[in-house]
Amino acid sequence: MSLKSLISQIQTYDPDAEVELLERCYRFAQSAHKGQRRKSGQPYFTHCVKTAKILAELRLDTHTICAGLMHDVLEDTGVTREEMQVRFGTNIANLVEGVTKIGQYKLSVSTPTPTTTNTVEERVYRQRQAETYRKLLLATAEDMRVILIKLADRLHNMETLKFLSSEKCQRIAKETLEIYAPIAHRLGIWRIMSRLEDLAFKHLYPVEYRKIAQLLNQKLAEREAYCDKMVKQIRQELEKRNIFADVHGRTKHIYSIYQKMQQKGTPFSEIRDLVGLRILVKNDAECYTALGALHHKWNYHPNRLRDWIGQPKKNGYQSLHTTILDDGKPVEIQIRSYQMHKVAEDGIAAHWSYKEGLPTSKQGRSIFASYKQILEDIQETQDSPHQFIASMKLELFQDEVYVFSPKGDLFTLPAGATVIDFAYKIHTDVGHTCVGAEVNGSVAPIRRVLQNGDQVRIRTQTNGKPSRSWLPYVKTATARSKIKHWFREKDIADALELGKKFLTAELRVSYLNARDYLNSPKLLDIAKQLKLKNLDELFVRIGNGNESATQVVNLLKPEVPKHETETVEEVECTQKTASAPAIQLENDIDLGMMRIMKCCNPIPGDQVVGYLTRGRGVSVHRAGCIRILDEPERLLSVNWLEKSSSENGNHPPDIYPVKIFVECSDRPGMLGAITTAIAKYKVNIRSGTFQPSTERLDPTASDYLTIDVTGAEQLEEVMQAIRRLKGVERVTRKF
Repeated sequence: MSLKSLISQIQTYDPDAEVELLERCYRFAQSAHKGQRRKSGQPYFTHCVKTAKILAELRLDTHTICAGLMHDVLEDTGVTREEMQVRFGTNIANLVEGVTKIGQYKLSVSTPTPTTTNTVEERVYRQRQAETYRKLLLATAEDMRVILIKLADRLHNMETLKFLSSEKCQRIAKETLEIYAPIAHRLGIWRIMSRLEDLAFKHLYPVEYRKIAQLLNQKLAEREAYCDKMVKQIRQELEKRNIFADVHGRTKHIYSIYQKMQQKGTPFSEIRDLVGLRILVKNDAECYTALGALHHKWNYHPNRLRDWIGQPKKNGYQSLHTTILDDGKPVEIQIRSYQMHKVAEDGIAAHWSYKEGLPTSKQGRSIFASYKQILEDIQETQDSPHQFIASMKLELFQDEVYVFSPKGDLFTLPAGATVIDFAYKIHTDVGHTCVGAEVNGSVAPIRRVLQNGDQVRIRTQTNGKPSRSWLPYVKTATARSKIKHWFREKDIADALELGKKFLTAELRVSYLNARDYLNSPKLLDIAKQLKLKNLDELFVRIGNGNESATQVVNLLKPEVPKHETETVEEVECTQKTASAPAIQLENDIDLGMMRIMKCCNPIPGDQVVGYLTRGRGVSVHRAGCIRILDEPERLLSVNWLEKSSSENGNHPPDIYPVKIFVECSDRPGMLGAITTAIAKYKVNIRSGTFQPSTERLDPTASDYLTIDVTGAEQLEEVMQAIRRLKGVERVTRKF
């Protein structure tokens, strides 16, 4: 397309378009891409012009089309954003930069998603994918025109995809089908959505695509003849009521046929609605008159009648849908005004202002606000990467249901939403205190899936509260996020109180007054040593078992430094044999008794440090132990003593008890597999507490095992053996 043709196309809907600006952008992009070629062999600039043409077909503003012409300049040439801003202004520079950022997000990978669940690779993949989706949503929410340019860019790339490698074709096609086509649907841009879906389907499933295309062509003449007959009959019926409408046939696009075959298991030969009819009239009133005329002439399916005029979809779509029966053959019909048809084809772009570059109609602003609200709700969710991605796809890409409050207020929810989702849609407090519902006047459980047209009354109780059992039934990111937030707050409050109780009890055992210490500056100093912000965080960590109340009290005791208050039980050497600890000071210095400490339980192979106490020799700790005070003058370099084979003789090696934590699937035989793996290394299991997890909803269990090992090397071998077991998620050593 030449510059003259592009300007002519834009002036058909915007006579006041900034022609001089368009000319400058056109020539600048043409010069910047000079010498560059696409894989097809065509000059690269042809892609830029095609992108601008698609944007012009959507009747977008001049700045958006200018950005479309230059959308690859920042990424593929030496031009900087600052230079572009000076030449063409901040608005266009921001749009081009936004499209460039989206182009850098790899929304899918060339290799298949790992199939083994709960592996490190799977978790890393999900985390990266979730972060990429978050960035895409942020870029989209900042300026809607950015995603419109990207959709136009992606559409032309899909039309020329065959020139790329097979691997790259698959990645881009999958990305298009899973991300960009649904975004076009959410924005109501049907003409782009259907083309993206068919092109992506053609590359992802070429055999299925060709099969459906061939089947469509086989009886094309027969379908066209039948369509012409129905068009003629419908026009006659409408003219009897003085309605002169544009009636024409429409063929389902190939991917929608494939979806119907897959979702409903319907063979192609039994699909009766391959061809539908569309009736375009002047206004809303004629839509309903036309519907009455059809239902007077033909029988129809009552359960397939949809009024999207009285209740527009969230993306602005309006139309009447009905299915009439012609000699028993179903015929799908859409009835809409010319303006509704424009919105159905172009979505939010149909509400665009050529002057301001923003949606100006009330309906357009509503679509824009609704879309941004969805993005904000998804952004706020604290779900795991897997749940975040599922929430995003549900909120953005699935169909909707429309339900009513008792007062008649209309609420929009994603398909599959339940009473719980509706309660949180009304208000957070309504959701938290929800105990039941009435749906269409009948009592219903809160997990009830809502349908179009349901009228819902939520029943609440003042002392009601959420339940973790709700989480499998909620569908919206908002409801899931609010339920999890409530439990996070509750768990923190419970842990805080429990931590205070543990610390109070430990202070009493040491004959210390709790009132003197629970809010003391010294306790706050200990919290800061642990890199905690305040005392509440310390209490929470004690309550959760992350910090020891005993160790904290030992740090609080005023009599002597903490290491000199250790009991005989606390400092007892952890070696099972009666031999002295296999530790020596650097340069063989003898400072008397050396004790291996139980607070951090060092074993041979660990990096250790000595602490010189007053009158009680040297206590040996693992490096990083929180009980080592910041007193460099009392720290000593110590090493493990290597015993020769002759020195060991026939005596068994020294062994050390070590506690490890194992998190794994809660399935039959799991504990047996773990113990068998340990036994292969001739390691004794001293104790264990295998039990289901209380912190997670999925079927997991955790186990604290105390095992006897000869040193860090053997401990690592045992832990690696456990990690290799199927179903094991995490193995760590307790400090």
